[in-house]
Amino acid sequence: MRISACYIVKDEACELRRSLASLRAAVDEIVVVSTAGNAAVVSAAAEFGARLYEFPWQDDFSLARNYALEQATGEIVVFLDADEFFFHPEDVHSGILEMMQEHNDSDLMMIPLWNYMTENSLRDAQRIMSPRIFRRAGLHYEGMIHEQLVRDDGAERVIVYGDERLAVGHTGYLRERGEEKIRRNIAMLERDAQLHGRTPAHAFYLADCYFGLKDYAQTLRLSEEALRSNAVFIGEESKIYHQMIESMRVLHYSDEEMLRLADEALAKYPTLPDFYAQRGMILCGLARYEEAAESLREALHCYDEHFSQIHDSSFFNDAVAALVAERIAQIYAHLGVAVQADDWRMRAKKYSGETSVVEEKKLRISACYIVRDDARHLRTSIESLRDSVDELIVVDTGSQDDSRGVAASYGAAVYEIPWADDFAAARNAALERVTGDWVVFIDADEYFSAETRTALCAVIAQVDAEGLEVLLVPWHNIDEATGETLLDSYAPRIFRRRAGRHYVGRIHEELREADGSAPPSRPVAPELLTLVHTGYSAALSQEKGERNLRLLLAEAQNSDNPERCWRYLAETYDNLGDERMAEHYALRDIALGRRSVVYAARSYRILLRLYGEHPARREERLAVAEQAVRDFPELPEMHAELAEALAAYHRYTEAIVAAEGAFTAAPTAMVTEPSLFTEEMGAALRRRMAIWGRIAARAKELRIAAAVFVRDDARDMETWLQNTGVYADECVVVDTGSTDGTRALAAEAGARIVDFAWQDDFAAARNAAIAAVNADWAAVLDADESFFEPSELRAYLAMVDVTMPHVDAVLLPIVHVDEDAGGRETGRAPHIRLLRMGRGLFYEGRVHEALRKGGGEPILYHEKIALSIRHVGYSSGRIRAKHERNLALMERRMEETGLLPGDCRYLADTYYGLGKYAAALLYARAALEENVTSIGAQSHLHHLLLDAMEKEHCPLAEQIAAARQARDAFPQLPDFHGRLGLLRAAAGDGAALSALTEALRRSEQHADADGEASAFSAWAGAVSAARARLLMEAGERSAAEEELARALVLDTAREEALDVYVELHRAAGAEQILNALREMCGTDAATLSYLARFADSYGWLALAAQARTALSSATGKAVPVPEVYGQLQGISSEDQGRLLVGMLAEHVREMPEVLLHLERDRHAESPPLYARLRDLLPEAMRAFWRHYDEPDAVSLPESMEGYNLVREAFIHHADAAQAERFLRAAAGYGAPVLRAAAEDFAAAQRWAAAYMAWAFVAAVEGVSADSLYGQALAALHMGSRDEAETYLKEALCSDAGHMKAKELMELIR
Repeated sequence: MRISACYIVKDEACELRRSLASLRAAVDEIVVVSTAGNAAVVSAAAEFGARLYEFPWQDDFSLARNYALEQATGEIVVFLDADEFFFHPEDVHSGILEMMQEHNDSDLMMIPLWNYMTENSLRDAQRIMSPRIFRRAGLHYEGMIHEQLVRDDGAERVIVYGDERLAVGHTGYLRERGEEKIRRNIAMLERDAQLHGRTPAHAFYLADCYFGLKDYAQTLRLSEEALRSNAVFIGEESKIYHQMIESMRVLHYSDEEMLRLADEALAKYPTLPDFYAQRGMILCGLARYEEAAESLREALHCYDEHFSQIHDSSFFNDAVAALVAERIAQIYAHLGVAVQADDWRMRAKKYSGETSVVEEKKLRISACYIVRDDARHLRTSIESLRDSVDELIVVDTGSQDDSRGVAASYGAAVYEIPWADDFAAARNAALERVTGDWVVFIDADEYFSAETRTALCAVIAQVDAEGLEVLLVPWHNIDEATGETLLDSYAPRIFRRRAGRHYVGRIHEELREADGSAPPSRPVAPELLTLVHTGYSAALSQEKGERNLRLLLAEAQNSDNPERCWRYLAETYDNLGDERMAEHYALRDIALGRRSVVYAARSYRILLRLYGEHPARREERLAVAEQAVRDFPELPEMHAELAEALAAYHRYTEAIVAAEGAFTAAPTAMVTEPSLFTEEMGAALRRRMAIWGRIAARAKELRIAAAVFVRDDARDMETWLQNTGVYADECVVVDTGSTDGTRALAAEAGARIVDFAWQDDFAAARNAAIAAVNADWAAVLDADESFFEPSELRAYLAMVDVTMPHVDAVLLPIVHVDEDAGGRETGRAPHIRLLRMGRGLFYEGRVHEALRKGGGEPILYHEKIALSIRHVGYSSGRIRAKHERNLALMERRMEETGLLPGDCRYLADTYYGLGKYAAALLYARAALEENVTSIGAQSHLHHLLLDAMEKEHCPLAEQIAAARQARDAFPQLPDFHGRLGLLRAAAGDGAALSALTEALRRSEQHADADGEASAFSAWAGAVSAARARLLMEAGERSAAEEELARALVLDTAREEALDVYVELHRAAGAEQILNALREMCGTDAATLSYLARFADSYGWLALAAQARTALSSATGKAVPVPEVYGQLQGISSEDQGRLLVGMLAEHVREMPEVLLHLERDRHAESPPLYARLRDLLPEAMRAFWRHYDEPDAVSLPESMEGYNLVREAFIHHADAAQAERFLRAAAGYGAPVLRAAAEDFAAAQRWAAAYMAWAFVAAVEGVSADSLYGQALAALHMGSRDEAETYLKEALCSDAGHMKAKELMELIR
């Protein structure tokens, strides 16, 4: 029977030589596959006559192993790793042949493999059974990592177990199993699962990886997945239980829970010593000492008698056996059985290899302090422990008071070191001088309570006997001045002295082992030991917070492990009231998941509180609550938080289920994450659950109708019908004369259609719709409206029924979305969209109808967050027509009733939408004088006023005054702080920076502004960019950089932000700036083109040239340089000025013509282009054009300069309507100007306009022979010969000698 040895090797040449030496005599051939082309591996293989094959590494162990198998020729394969070797080379060949011949139907052999933990010592090695020998035919490897042998035919493998003759040693764990390698393995496992499908094996090996990372929560989750899958992990399944129990121990699960799992493991593996030992340790924690001793004795019996025959992985070894024997001795000593205690101590020494009995040493306890100027507190602190410790060490960092004297008076060894802004360094300086077995390291402002201080020695002795490492001492924080309790928590203040154990962190320092891991810890019951802390007194909090922040930021910037600081930074910023930065660092912290540190939930709690205080942030609240429950399932308050977060979304049934978790989590008091869930909280949650239950029941019986009136709304109807299908029990569609297929769409969807003749009255149509409803509630959305989350409506209305039965109707947030601009949000406002039926509700008003109630005013509820409605009716492609229609209806109604309260507001909105900014400004001012309030949208009126003032170029002082008034009216909104800041910045006002800063601060706080809709998102980018500019100009470079980062993320004023960035970095040079901008904005050709245009527009000519060069290189095409750049080269500055003025003048001459074309154009983008171009006109031209646009709102300029500059454009390019408005303006300058315009139109052969112009002349001057002749000439050219002859006769009657009339009459005849 031919035997092949196979290896895949990267660079482990030395280990390979040892391995090859251990099996060379036992095999017939050796195959070595090199995955890295390492020369030393090539040499080692050659020394042993191995055949070497190169195989490039592809992140797939199975590929490499199967390639090696393809090169093998033997019937039996021994497949070892380079760092594995046989203990008994002389027995390998015979051992393999005997086992394989005896079991000739077997596929593979599991052999003992010992993982060395200490070099050249098996005392603490871990034994597993591993498949290293198998028949080559019919088997192959699967799995990118942790690859497994499987049969080609998919059948179950036949397995035999080799004896100790074939035992193998593995030295790979002697090298540190680094985090980087583990994370690499995790990535490979996840990729393998993605490529080939996830299996229980992935969960099993991922659990092992996360156990190595000390992510015990993930270990538990994945182990549970693997364990409950019923998959078989031959030789390794016991490892799952071991990892689960150890993870539960670190996460401070209750002893009862761990005991149940240990019993389950024992039922499966009754011959393994491991779970008897773990069970015994757990029973010690339950104080069931006799049962514990029995279980521990059974563990050692299994180890002594049967260990070599077991077929499962085990962590047991002589070192573990020694610990178990020592624990048995401690139990018997506790039970008072001295003889057996001595006997077990002797056995422990035997397991540990000791040959003589060493006299038991008394525990020494060292107390340590670092202190500076705190003599008064230090005295109190030392008094509380002096009688319990053997050594007192005080490190002074520069005291000016009597701190050193106080310490010396108590016999302390006092050491002085300079303060280096590093608490860990100071603590480690003290640790270097410790000689005790245990260390009590407390602060000067801490002391052990009078009730518990005498127990210090006993507590330490007990935990020493239990093998614990770090104690979390109950930490009772009080305000020293008042005695008020501020906080109760735990702090790691007592620990066993170990080589390499040290502190890390400049501030909020933490204990770490030599390898950087956190030592395991266990809380102490408050009844046994309590540490009182006075350092959080109110008077000191701000000062300490600022100091801590400075140290934390320095450490985070310079540390290789900055994430250690994130939860402390979150807490510090939170204490200092900086919500934005607290949120920033808390989010970074929880992104790492649960960590094995004390109070790992701190960041979760901060975020849940912050988000819970702001209902608008319910999405973030839910996401954090879901993660909190996953990461801290033992904390009932996290389940309660999740329940409340679900209820905020009106998901009441789910909320009840989540709330139940708060009562089944059953946390113990002895945890590193003590629960804050009190009985009062539980009672309140029960009350909430009862209400949620009533709401859920009501939702099942609630009847909802969707009611709408329509006319030619087919473009929106399909969306409306799909939306209502989610929540409505009936749909009522009132049709007012559709001809575009709207009726057919509604009928096909099963809607009830009601015909209603249109009466130019929106209220009448709405009333017809709600009159046809047969339901408890009606949703009266327009056809161009739809819920973002329609599934939320039913539970929401059930909530209103149960908790607010008095409410008649609900205002919901309407979000205006421009579907013609990529779905951009253009504004928000609340409107009534939910009506409770049977309350006598009706609408009133032909346009902008209002809800009324028979016998009184309707009771409204303003919903500020939920059930937002998407409204597309104000999209740029349809808003103008809607404004024109509404204005016509308003004017018709006002002819009948005159101006009513509220009309000014609607007229201001409408005129602004039509680009009539002067009229909008007049009506906005009038609306603010009215005593009419629009719920939730009153601030919009101030925005409208400021927008109109900007368009009308009102003086900055007036705009600032209006913005200040708006800010004072709505101080909680960020909007007007921001707009005020922008205006002040434009005016060069030094108060601009504080206003801009306040705006951004308020926007981050999401403060409730009594339901007022905020439009700040539209201004946020500009506010941020302006603040960055002011910071830059003030020399605050780093703050400006930080603000610029925010401005670029907000992305609503990108060019302004980029301009500040370029100016801030102008010293760096164009190439470096361009590279940075490309990194921020993108590297494709389109971005380069954009950056070139930006640089040209803002005058960064060197940057523009650099961008064009890069664009040319990227596209392979020449990028033209603007012609003007070439024209400006080589001429004087005076000539450059003259050239530019001439070019600008040419553009100015063309602008009126373009404006006339834009005014006539009906495309959606034309009105805003028209407004922007009008604003670019020179002042005189703009003044005339404003009057031309709004003659009723803007006076005709006294100067004719603007008129004369635009006259030619109107003469040659105006249509009839434009010409008429132009002529009316011309008439304002008198008859001669009007006559000249008429003659110009005639000269340009614009005969319709000329005819109209001469009619205007006749109206202004009175009918004359000239005006009649002009009309005759125009009529003749328009083809009206008879009409021309009539005018000529009248002209000659008026003036028989009018030569032109006579000549034309003769020509006609």
